[in-house]
Amino acid sequence: MTTESSTPTVHEAMARFRASLLRRASGVAWAIVAIIGAQAVRTEVYDETVFYIPMVGLILLLVLSTIARWDRIVASPWAPVVVTAWMLLLIGSVTALGSIPELAGTAEPVLYGLAAISGLLLVWWAHALVTVSIATAIGYLALTLGEVDALPQVIAPVFTVLVVAAATALAGFELEREMIVSATRERTLEDQRLDFQRLYEVSATLARAESLAEIVPYLVGTICRYLDAEVGAVLLYDGGLNKLKVMSPIWVNGGTVDAEEAMVDITGVNVIAQSYRAIRPIHVRRVDENSDAHLVLKDLGLTQAIVAPLKVEAMRVGVIVVGEPRRGDFTEDQIEDLGSLAAPAGLVLSQIGRYEAQAEMARRLEEVAQMKTDFVSTVSHELRSPLTSIIGSLDTVTRPELAPTEPTSQQLLQSARRQASRLQRLIEDLLVVSRIDRGAIPVHLETISLKEIFDEVNRVVPVEATISVDPPDAQVEADRDHLTRVLINLVENAYKYAPGSPVEIHGSELLNRIRIAVVDHGPGIPEDQRDRVFERFTQLDQSDTRSRGGTGLGLSIVKSLVEVMHGSVRIEETEGGGATFVVELPKGR
Repeated sequence: MTTESSTPTVHEAMARFRASLLRRASGVAWAIVAIIGAQAVRTEVYDETVFYIPMVGLILLLVLSTIARWDRIVASPWAPVVVTAWMLLLIGSVTALGSIPELAGTAEPVLYGLAAISGLLLVWWAHALVTVSIATAIGYLALTLGEVDALPQVIAPVFTVLVVAAATALAGFELEREMIVSATRERTLEDQRLDFQRLYEVSATLARAESLAEIVPYLVGTICRYLDAEVGAVLLYDGGLNKLKVMSPIWVNGGTVDAEEAMVDITGVNVIAQSYRAIRPIHVRRVDENSDAHLVLKDLGLTQAIVAPLKVEAMRVGVIVVGEPRRGDFTEDQIEDLGSLAAPAGLVLSQIGRYEAQAEMARRLEEVAQMKTDFVSTVSHELRSPLTSIIGSLDTVTRPELAPTEPTSQQLLQSARRQASRLQRLIEDLLVVSRIDRGAIPVHLETISLKEIFDEVNRVVPVEATISVDPPDAQVEADRDHLTRVLINLVENAYKYAPGSPVEIHGSELLNRIRIAVVDHGPGIPEDQRDRVFERFTQLDQSDTRSRGGTGLGLSIVKSLVEVMHGSVRIEETEGGGATFVVELPKGR
C-alpha cells in the first residue's frame, strides 16, 4: 500500500513481547537477588570473597538491565547478540553464587528458570548456546558440591534442563507462528480498511457532483493525493468521434489547470490507447524514452505516469492518467491502488455522462416541443381570422334572399359550410392543445346545475341524447366552458362511433363527487386499448378515420380539461355492448 500502516509487523510484535518479558524478568531477578542476599546473611557467607564479587557483578548487571531501553535493543539487528550476552553473564553470576554450598539450593532453580525463558527470548542458535551453558553450569554445580558421585549421575539434571529448554522453545515457536498469523490478518484488515476508506471518500466526492465539469477535478485530485502524485487527468470516450477526449481541467501540484482540447485515437499504438483497449493499467517509467508514449503525456509535462482504464463491468468509459510521483518511482501497490480506485470512478463518471446526455436530449426535445407549440398556436391564430370571414360569407350567401336557386349550387354551399365548421373545430382544438402545453388554460370554477348544462349540450350537438340527473338538483363545481366542451366532445364521439344507437347522459351524486356518464351502445372499446384513446392523435381503427373524420385530439382534450378541474375520466363497458365514458368532478358547494 502507498500509505504507511500503523499495524505492527510480526518482528515488531515479537520485539515488543520480548522487551516486555525482559523487563518483567529484570523485576523478578531483583526479588531473587534479595532472596540470595537474605540467605547469605542467614548463613554468614556474605563477607566471603566468593560471594560478594559475583553478587556485586549480578547487581550491576540488573541495574543495567533495569535502565536499559529494551524496546530499542530488541528491535535492532544486534538484539540476539546483546540478549545472549546478557543471559550468559547472568548465568555466570548465578553459577558463581551457586558454587557456595549454602546458596546452591537458591541458585539452581534460577538456572532452570533462565532455561525456560530463553526459549521465548532468543532465536534458535542463541537459545541452543544458552541451553548448553545452563546444562554445563548445572552439571558443574552438581559435581563441585558433591551432590553426585559419578559423571553419569549428572545426566538427570542436565536432561531436565534440556527438556525444559526444548518445551519453551516449542512454546516460543508456536507463539511466533500465531503472531505471524495474527499480524498478517491484522495487516490484511488494515489494508482493507484503508482501501474501503479510499473508496468511500472517492465515492463521497463523486456523489457530491452533478456534472462532469464539476466532478473531474475533485476526482483526479483525490486520487492523486492517495497515490502521492502531482499530476492527474481524465480522458473520456467520445462515441461520435471514436476517440478519447481530455477533460478540462486537469490536476497539477494541488490545484486545477485548464487544459487545451486534445484527442487520442483508440486504435493507435500509444500506451493510452493500449490501456483503454486491454482494460489494464500500464506503468510508463520514462515518458521521454518510451516510443509508445502519446503526445498527451508529454504535453502534460510528465516524466513518469500510470495509465489505468475507467470501466463499468465490460463497458469502457475512458482512462485516467496519474503522473509525477513525489518520491521515487510508482510502486506495484500504487498501480494496484489506482486500478481499484478507477472502478467506482468509472461507474460514477459513466452515470453522470449518461445523465448529462439525457438532460441535453430532454432540453432539445423541450425546445422542439416548444417550437411545435408556438407554431401550432401561431398558425391556428392566423387561420382563425380568415376562416371566420369565410364562415360569415358562407352564412350570408346561404340566406334565402341571396341563395342560388340551382340545387347543385345549394349543395356545394352546404358542403363548404360543413367543412368550414369542421376546420373551425379543428383550429379550436389545436388552440386548446397549445394552451394545455403552455399551462395557460384559464380555469374559473363555479357551482353549475347538472340539468341545466346537460340541456345546453343537448341543444348544441347534432344528436338528441337521453338525459337523467339524480337527484334533479345535483350541482357540480367546474368551469362552465370547459365542462361544456368536455360533454360535447364525449357526445359527438359516441354518436360518431355508434351511429344509429341511442346516446345517454347520466348524472349522479357520490359522497363529495359528481359522476357524469356518457353512454353509447356501439361496438365498444377493447379493454387493452382503453388507456390509449386518451392519447393525442390516437384512432383505434385507422380505416375509420377517413370515413368518420376526426384528428384524435378530442378525448385527449377531454382528459386534460377534466384534470385541470380536479377531476378524472375513465372508460367502462356498457351493459349489453358499447362504451361508457365516466367523468368524476367535485360536488358543488
